Amino acid sequence: MSNTTTHSFSIETSTMLMSFNASVWTARKLDKGVTDEVLHDKGAGAKGAARVNKSLMAGRTELVDIQSVVGAARTYVYENTAEWANGQRWIPTNRLLKVDKRMSDFKGEFDAQVEAFCAIYPTLITAQAMALGSMFNRNEFPHVNEIRRKFAFSYDFDPMPVTNDFRVAIPAEAQADLRTRLEKANTRRIDEAMSGLRKQLGDHLRRMSERLVSVEGKDGELKQQRFHDTLVTNAYELCDLIGDFGVAGDMDLLNAKQALETALAGTTAETLRVDPDRREEVRVEVNKMLDAWNF
Repeated sequence: MSNTTTHSFSIETSTMLMSFNASVWTARKLDKGVTDEVLHDKGAGAKGAARVNKSLMAGRTELVDIQSVVGAARTYVYENTAEWANGQRWIPTNRLLKVDKRMSDFKGEFDAQVEAFCAIYPTLITAQAMALGSMFNRNEFPHVNEIRRKFAFSYDFDPMPVTNDFRVAIPAEAQADLRTRLEKANTRRIDEAMSGLRKQLGDHLRRMSERLVSVEGKDGELKQQRFHDTLVTNAYELCDLIGDFGVAGDMDLLNAKQALETALAGTTAETLRVDPDRREEVRVEVNKMLDAWNF
C-alpha cells in the first residue's frame, strides 16, 4: 500500500513549531593529576591513552534527580510532537494547550529542584572534601553566585513560516522565488515528519506482534510473554497523536490508526495478559496491519 500524503490544509493555522532546551550542570571535571598517575602506573606511552574524569558531586543524587526531570520532559515532547528542522518540533494546534500545561509542570518541578540544590550547594562543597579525598579541589567548584546559571529549562511555541506574507523590501521576483523555496521546504519537512510517525507506528506494531505471543513454559503449558502496560497505553497515545496530525492528510497513517483502534477496541493490558483468545485476536490484527502497510 502506498504512502499517500496530501498537503491541502493550512499548516500556518493548524500547526505550530515548538522549541525545547534544557541544561544541567554535569559536575564532571578532568583530573589531570590523577590522569598522569594512571598513565604512569600503567606504563602508557601515549599522552591521550586515558582520561580520568571525576564527579564533583559523587555520592549525591540531586543532579541525577534534576536530570530525570529533563529526561521526562524531553520524552514527553518527543511523544507529543513530530520532528521538524533545526531542532524544532512540529505540533498540531489542538494539542498545544495540553502540552503547554504539562511542560509548565515540568518547568515548575525543574525550578524547584534546582533552587533546592542551590540552597544547599555551599554545604555540599564542604561535604565533598571527604567524598573525593585527595582529588578534592575547591577551585574546581563554580562559585555560589554562578551555580544557578549552570541550569536552564525553556520551551517556546512559534507560528509556522507563512509562505504568502513577505514584509521585507525585496523585488517581487525574489519574493516569488523565496515563496517557492519555503513551500518546497515545508512540504519536504511535512513528508519527513509523517515518515517519522510511520516508523514510530511500525516499530510499536512490531513490538506488539513480538510480545503478544504465547510461549511454552517449563511445565509444558502455554503462557503469555511478559510485557509492560505501556505496550497498550502507548498504542492508544500513538493513535491520538496520529489523529491530531490528521491535518497532514496522510491517509495510510489515518487508516492504520483506525485499524489499530478497532483491533484494541478499548482492551486493557491486563485483559491481554489473562485472556489468551483476546491476546491472539489482537496479535493477528496487528500482523495484518504490518502486512498491509509498509511501515
